[in-house]
Amino acid sequence: MKESEYSNYVKAFTRLFEAYDAVEPYLDIGDDFKYFISRKRNWLERLKSPEFPVAFLGAFSAGKSTIINAVLGDDILPQATKSFTAIPTLIRKGAANRAVIHYLGQGEREELRGLYVEELSKELRKPADVYLKLEKTELLKRLGHDIEQHRSQYGSFNKQKFFDELKELIEGWNKLIGAVKEVPLAELSSYVTEDYSDVLFVDKAELYLAGVNIPENVVLVDLPGLGVVNPRHRKVTKSYVENDAKAFVIAMKVFHLLEGEEIELLAEIHSQRKRVLQRAFWVINQWDVLSIQHKKEELANFEDKINHYGFHIAKDRVFRVSALNYLLLKLIQDGKLEKSGKIREHVDALQKAIGKIPERAEAESYIKSLEEAKSFALFRTHLFEYLTNTAKAEFLDEARSEYLDLAGRLREKLEPMYQMYKNKNDDGMKNSFIAGELSKRQDDIVRFLCDTVEDHIMHLRTEILPEFEFWREEDQTHLAEQIVQTIDGVDRKSLRNQLLKGLDSHSVISRLPHKIEENLRIQSTFRDQLQRLLDEQIVRQYLRQLLDAISQVDALPEDLMAGLRDKLSGRDMLNRLKGMCDVFLFDYGNIIDELGRAIMTNLSSGDSRHEQDIVDLVQKNADAALEVAKSLHLIGPNDSVKHMLSLGLDKLTKVYGQLAGAKAALAAPRKVSDIDYALDYYKTGLLDYTRKQQEQINKYARRGIKNYFEELEEDLLDFFDAKKGDIAKVIMKRLTSDIDNELGAELEKQRVIKEVYQVVTQRMA
Repeated sequence: MKESEYSNYVKAFTRLFEAYDAVEPYLDIGDDFKYFISRKRNWLERLKSPEFPVAFLGAFSAGKSTIINAVLGDDILPQATKSFTAIPTLIRKGAANRAVIHYLGQGEREELRGLYVEELSKELRKPADVYLKLEKTELLKRLGHDIEQHRSQYGSFNKQKFFDELKELIEGWNKLIGAVKEVPLAELSSYVTEDYSDVLFVDKAELYLAGVNIPENVVLVDLPGLGVVNPRHRKVTKSYVENDAKAFVIAMKVFHLLEGEEIELLAEIHSQRKRVLQRAFWVINQWDVLSIQHKKEELANFEDKINHYGFHIAKDRVFRVSALNYLLLKLIQDGKLEKSGKIREHVDALQKAIGKIPERAEAESYIKSLEEAKSFALFRTHLFEYLTNTAKAEFLDEARSEYLDLAGRLREKLEPMYQMYKNKNDDGMKNSFIAGELSKRQDDIVRFLCDTVEDHIMHLRTEILPEFEFWREEDQTHLAEQIVQTIDGVDRKSLRNQLLKGLDSHSVISRLPHKIEENLRIQSTFRDQLQRLLDEQIVRQYLRQLLDAISQVDALPEDLMAGLRDKLSGRDMLNRLKGMCDVFLFDYGNIIDELGRAIMTNLSSGDSRHEQDIVDLVQKNADAALEVAKSLHLIGPNDSVKHMLSLGLDKLTKVYGQLAGAKAALAAPRKVSDIDYALDYYKTGLLDYTRKQQEQINKYARRGIKNYFEELEEDLLDFFDAKKGDIAKVIMKRLTSDIDNELGAELEKQRVIKEVYQVVTQRMA
């Protein structure tokens, strides 16, 4: 593959995007197509800086770091006695040796928090949503409580480390957020191992190496081990194996072939995507330590496990190597062994394999002759050939496919417009343009008007009215305050004088409610308050919002706007409400009469009520009253309470009058005036009546408003249809008054569409 093919595709994509940008103002495109174009634009950057990642995965102690170092031909990644790679490490060619540490940004931290919560919720057997909606501090508190509850119920909790790391993440949430830190290469191990105190907050490390012998655009990716808690490691590894890596290397060591969580993940991916293994290279490390018999056993073991997982592996993709011996020989060949780090401590392994430590001039021949070193060199060659040939070819094929997809979708968008314009010339352009634009703009405006009305009324019907409180509690309280203030403020003396004119004082109290109504005018107050609420809550909000939305159209004739302002004034709704008020207040006169009759009935039975009060009082103090009755010789010494209660009212009054503290109260019982009693009774009755009306008002007002708006919707749609001709006149006037500019813009639009269509069509050839 020639490097120029990248630039050729860059030019091809660029030309298509230039064509799209030119024609985009004339296209009716939605968010889906915009997203489609945005994804395609990413290919420009991928083609300008193509990269071919090769990912390395393997269980702890499989020698993954040694294998990567051997591929690089240098001792770059440090060795460790425990899991080394705690974060993804990307290795590229660079102008100078350097390492860059990237820390998690806000989005990555939110993602990691969610992954921890998912793991914990599974163990707790609760939906993750219960926790994800909680604020961070509340989340820790709730999880801590649920974990303790789980532990007390089941005796243990298996994912305590997940909670501990989540707690560490949340408590250090803003620590180094989104930071990028460049560090010397020698200090890399201080940032990417589990020993680093802030390793939880590290996103990835990038290494740039000068003078390494790897192809351009190849990126070596040392994936994090899956044997640790951090759930993001599994997600990153899965993403590389499934999609991101153009090739991946499975590192294994003898006696532990195809073991570990990495292999389980690979088997999971393979079960769903069989083709994924076409990008795999299998490296069995430390093959040199085996005897001939052990080698036979391990090969058989490898075959058994391959069959167990259902893997289909090409024989030429399996390499039995000693990455350590290859690396030592390469360092000797390049004269770097003495300057290397701990790798020198393992030189005895090479000495054991070939019987000595070779000189620099001998190293190359041993690389070619020592079986496991030769096999590693073959693996390295095959890997890079795959990346520089097959992977690049697949990448360019994918680029071509994406390019043709882009061109095809653009052509599909342009086809109808191109077919409409392709045979048009300047002859008759003016008339056909005016006719087409007139019809299109008229339809667009009427459709906009109809959609606006339907959307507003649908929103009102479905979102507002079902829970709409037209007569609210505060409105009821306001009316009640008016009633109480008016009745309590009545001049009793003046009212009595009015009631006594020309009539006997014992027959006029029943007229009091009607007399009070002359001042209170509850019907008018009730109606006025309802109309005020309707104007505030419906007319001013929803009708005026609808009118404002319609008024955005600047091609409506004045008579149409005048008609709309009239229809949306709320007048018809207010008239409808007045009729509704008449229904609500239909029986108000009867209520007033009933209150008057009840007042007279209660007043006329006042003596009997007083007698009953005395009897009740004596009964409540029966023992004391019995002694008093005997002392007054009203009953005999052996008579009972029953005999006492059979006495008349006068005698019972004398009995109770002798009781301590009650004589004065009963000798001259306090009596409320008839008018005060009547006013209080009327006030209570009226408040009860208006309270009962509240639920009815909301029920019927809600229904009445809904019906009104549905009728209004139908009326407005008919109105717009009837006014199409008037709308067309306004459009026609504007078109003809500025026809040169309008026509010029149309000609430019047609020119662009024709040219872009030709470009897109040619690019597909």
